[in-house]
Amino acid sequence: MQFLNPFFLFGLLAIAIPIVIHLFNFRRFKKVIFSNVSFLKNIEITTKKQNKVRNLLLLASRILAIICIVLLFAQPFIPSGEEKLVGKGRNAVLVFIDNSFSMQNVSKEGRVLDEAKKKAREIANQYKSDDVFSLLTMDMEGRHQQFVNKERFLELLEEVEISSQTNFDSKLFQRSFDLLNTKQGFNKRCFFVSDFQSSSFDTKNFPKDSIINTLLVPIEANNINNVYVDYISFNDPTFQIGQKVAIKVRVVNKADVRAEKVSVKLFLDNKQISVSSIDIEPNESQEITMNFTLQKHGIQYGYVSIIDNPITFDDNFYFTLQTKQAIEVLSINSEAPNPYISKLFSDNNEIKLTNINEKSIDFSTLNIYSLIILNGLIDFSSGLASELSRYRENSGDILIIPKQNMNLSLFQSSMQSLGLPYYSTLVNQPTKVSVINQENNLFRGVFSTKVDNMEMPSVRKYFRLSQLGQVSRENIMKLQNNDDFLALSQRGGSKVYIFTTNLTEDNTDLINQALFVPTLWNMALYSQIIPEAYYFLTDNKPIDISYVENSAKINIPEIISLDNKLKFIPGLTKDNQRTCLIIHSQVKNAGNYKIVNDGQIIAGLSLNYNRVESNLSFLTSNEIKSELKKDGLQNYNVIDTKQQMVASYFKKSDNALPFFIILLILVILSLLFETFLLRKTKN
Repeated sequence: MQFLNPFFLFGLLAIAIPIVIHLFNFRRFKKVIFSNVSFLKNIEITTKKQNKVRNLLLLASRILAIICIVLLFAQPFIPSGEEKLVGKGRNAVLVFIDNSFSMQNVSKEGRVLDEAKKKAREIANQYKSDDVFSLLTMDMEGRHQQFVNKERFLELLEEVEISSQTNFDSKLFQRSFDLLNTKQGFNKRCFFVSDFQSSSFDTKNFPKDSIINTLLVPIEANNINNVYVDYISFNDPTFQIGQKVAIKVRVVNKADVRAEKVSVKLFLDNKQISVSSIDIEPNESQEITMNFTLQKHGIQYGYVSIIDNPITFDDNFYFTLQTKQAIEVLSINSEAPNPYISKLFSDNNEIKLTNINEKSIDFSTLNIYSLIILNGLIDFSSGLASELSRYRENSGDILIIPKQNMNLSLFQSSMQSLGLPYYSTLVNQPTKVSVINQENNLFRGVFSTKVDNMEMPSVRKYFRLSQLGQVSRENIMKLQNNDDFLALSQRGGSKVYIFTTNLTEDNTDLINQALFVPTLWNMALYSQIIPEAYYFLTDNKPIDISYVENSAKINIPEIISLDNKLKFIPGLTKDNQRTCLIIHSQVKNAGNYKIVNDGQIIAGLSLNYNRVESNLSFLTSNEIKSELKKDGLQNYNVIDTKQQMVASYFKKSDNALPFFIILLILVILSLLFETFLLRKTKN
């Protein structure tokens, strides 16, 4: 027999207490003088021999109770011939330490991460000096993913700090198993020390490796309440000087109590420009709209902020607003530019129109334009169609205006390749527009009220569009015979407007009507390309900078923090019209950054911590066991650190006798027996 906690055996010295009481507490008889013996009750005559037997039984029951209580704390067990974790020979031990943001929470013993590191030290100290160890964290650092001796392992363990990285548990287990499987001829052990957030505990994807003994060590945190900024978005896709910009902010309350008067502040270029106060019910969210007036174009850095303790990593949400001085519009013409379109976009600072001939297209510059107009082309080559297809992938907008003598078959082929309804036949019959879809975004703010008797454009001849059901299609203006006058086909963020007639006086009078101006103007205005306002640090998503002028010529860009304390060169990829940056986990802190090329700031970048860690919902030991059992994961076991120390788990045997229950029963029986003897004596 062995003991998990042998130092408690010193408690057996307490046996002397009832023995001393028994020896020095003999009952002595005293003389009592009564005036009349009739007042005395009849009593049972108790012999000295009977008293001695009763006292010995009391002494035995008390000694037994003390022995059993001491053994309960010492935890005796009979080991089996095989140790559970520390195997014979050399051991390869991998310890994963969860150092995600949720581990900055607190437990009864302090910061959860510090407690996790303490458990890891306990684990390492159970193994021999010639065993090898590997440390794994959320950061997946290369210096950790190798096997070292115990001394080096403990040094690396001390250096672990909170990280912005996070991942699903299944991927972490898979990486752990891959590392362990490189150690042939070793006893392989895997320990996973974490607070086990329910959002990342994906047991359905856990790897099953019966060779590797895997132990989950959950650590319970005290505080699970958290209020955080979940996301922001811009309500309107257009940004013009002097107009209001509306930002929608979503704030989440992951707590069991109501969050009252949460102050939400909006900062732009380090100046507070708006503040709001909201109340949020338990486990609910609320969206608010915060407004500011756009004072300038260019790069503006902002963030939305709240105050919530002790979890603070998700209290700020950073964004960058990047607008150009003018919206770039390109008109590709087969002959002369359309005079009405040129006049509409001339002499203004908001929209800049560039006219080029179809024979002098520079495909490498298409990405800088928000709207491309195919104005009366005769040929629509497959090469141009291919470039426009890539242009659409970058959310570029297109306007197609047909010409009567165009190469119809070539147009049909190219429009089909772009996933558009195509021109089928020329209809040489005068008609008028009968229906205008006033609810379309193209006419946002054009009609203050719904107009039923407005003057409609007339058409002398037009092309009928194909009626393919699989193609995205929306009628914006419809003719009297239900044919299209202006149609919209949308894919992702790219919109393609299709007129069915040329915009000349010979074909339609739309160019002379008031409706012409807002229709064409809004096509350009709503094509405005606004770069991504923010990215998440853990997404590893390529950062698209194709909107930057001459982006194809960028070779060695730099990403620099606004305080200039961090500077590095990111990865750079170029694919046809797309130029992207890849940061490769080189940024650890959320915030606003500038992208610099040849000493010039060419773009802004905002990086935020992933909000997966914000949901502080954790699994208990019993819940973890239940999930593992449900998915048949028999090679995963759980150490309940609330019931025992990690070190004590190593000494237990799979076949140890259930002494705990036996000792507990003996304690209860001895106490009941003592109570019985004492009551019988009183009676």
